[in-house]
Amino acid sequence: MRSTFSGLNSAVRGIYANQLSLDTVGHNIANANTEGYSRQRVNLATTRPEVVYGGVGALQVGTGVAIESVTRARDTFMDRQYWKENSTLGYASNLVSTYSQIEDIFNDEVGSLGIQTVLNNFWQSWETLADNASSESARTAVRERGAELVQAIQHASDQVADLVDNVNSTLNAKVAEINELSSEIYSLNKQIANIEVGGMENANDLRDRRDLLTDKLSKMMNVRVFEDKNHNYVVQVSDVVLADGGGYTPLALNDPATSMDADYGFESRYVIVAGSNDQRVKFTSGEMKALQETNTTIAKRYLDDLSTMSKFLLQEFNGVHRAGFGSDNSTGNNFFGSPAVNYGDPTAIPPVAGPTYTKGGWIQALSINSDLYNDGGEALIAAKTLISNPVTQSNVTGGQASVGGTYTSTATVAYQVRINTVNAAGQVQTASYSIDGGTTWVAIAAGDTDTTNANYTILNNLPNGLSLTITTDIDNRAYDPLPVPPVADIYTFSVPQGNASGDNATNLANKLKNPTAATSNLRGFSLDGYYGSVIGELGIQAQTSKRLEANQETLVDQIENWRQATAGVNIDEEMTNMIRFQKGYNAAARILTSIDEMLDKLINGTGVVGR
Repeated sequence: MRSTFSGLNSAVRGIYANQLSLDTVGHNIANANTEGYSRQRVNLATTRPEVVYGGVGALQVGTGVAIESVTRARDTFMDRQYWKENSTLGYASNLVSTYSQIEDIFNDEVGSLGIQTVLNNFWQSWETLADNASSESARTAVRERGAELVQAIQHASDQVADLVDNVNSTLNAKVAEINELSSEIYSLNKQIANIEVGGMENANDLRDRRDLLTDKLSKMMNVRVFEDKNHNYVVQVSDVVLADGGGYTPLALNDPATSMDADYGFESRYVIVAGSNDQRVKFTSGEMKALQETNTTIAKRYLDDLSTMSKFLLQEFNGVHRAGFGSDNSTGNNFFGSPAVNYGDPTAIPPVAGPTYTKGGWIQALSINSDLYNDGGEALIAAKTLISNPVTQSNVTGGQASVGGTYTSTATVAYQVRINTVNAAGQVQTASYSIDGGTTWVAIAAGDTDTTNANYTILNNLPNGLSLTITTDIDNRAYDPLPVPPVADIYTFSVPQGNASGDNATNLANKLKNPTAATSNLRGFSLDGYYGSVIGELGIQAQTSKRLEANQETLVDQIENWRQATAGVNIDEEMTNMIRFQKGYNAAARILTSIDEMLDKLINGTGVVGR
């Protein structure tokens, strides 16, 4: 026979179940805005029925409700998708920040005072000097515009180096944050495993915290996560286990003593190692990957570009300037760099090797020739050339010639140099010159020539301090007066008249704007074209990173919406549940009251009739 008091148990169980459900609703509402919180729910089930016997046999009578568990609503598949795509988003966002900083460094928006504007001003100053070669103010403007270009390049270099230093600090902070997160995940693993060891309890809030930490890790690196049989998260990056049930592996940056950049001499820390065995960690995505790329590739790329521009100015631009003449008829002067150093010129014939510098050394060497700041130093600016036209030669297959020396005349003089004798290899042995159109020829004295090297050089015996070098060539021909007309290899050139000539200033302006030879430091670009390609590449890379970031933000937001559709707290839904459980609680309490009244009647009112 069924117990008289069995209904009380069913009602009490109903009260407890609805009360716990109401408490859980309150917990959900309280944490609706808590980062990483997952909506919780009470899982209810009917209790084991009681068997009673009626007129037709055994009957199953319900005994109420049982609370099976309190679990959180979570989609682990969406979590894994989120961790994967969040890593790519972290990578893209950091690249956007890096390229934005580099764009700010070069500052080449329209109307700005970036390097492009400084280059244009420098070019324009040479154009002005070409039209006013004897103007002292135009020469001063060229010098100061050059100094402005030096300052712009070196300032940009310093700022890129500062960017690397900032990345070093950020990497150090990120490594510390990773270690803190890994340590806390390990601690949570232990707590969760202890709570869930019997398989009856669910450490919901601790699991939420662990997932939130994993979310943060996923933005920094490409994490792989799985849960072992003891409910521990095993978090891996590359081949390194950052955290599991047995502990965590701390990361560290490489030693500063071994991280000095060989090209630029600054500290460039980007190697991350794990544990005591210094195992190198390879990041394939996330903020850590982007920060490493900034130090190893991106910043170095733009420093290399600045170094290439500096080397061009010190070598090729200086080469054109050294070949020209100042208003004091001096030649061989640098415009950039030290006055005592020949930095070489790969486009010269033959090429001239320069000093051996690191890439950063070329930037450091870039300066304005200090002699240009001396009293009358503007006169050293080589606005005119030694010859007004290129050297022409009667035998186009013979060796080429180049003019040197210091021109001391202010009058225009036309020169002709004739090869007299050559050896079997085609090296000139003797020559003569004429300054009257070929009527009179003057032999060059042997003591005034140099035939010991590969070429033949007339040292100082041409009028007005000139010299001429003729390249050794098998097609060089000796003078023979017998044929009519005589056989003669004759080289013809003339010199400019006075300081009003600005032809070398034009050459220097063209060197900035016109494409250079294939052997140029600028890979065939002009300096202006090279810098334009650098800025164009920077703009494309910045746009690419922004596009990747925008696409990833859309994807990550979509995945997060999917996650929130399962795990998020919906206030309207919770309010509906609150009313439902409140009504259930009230109804169960009412049943309890009704049963109490029945039992009161049974106990206190039965059998007292007639007393």
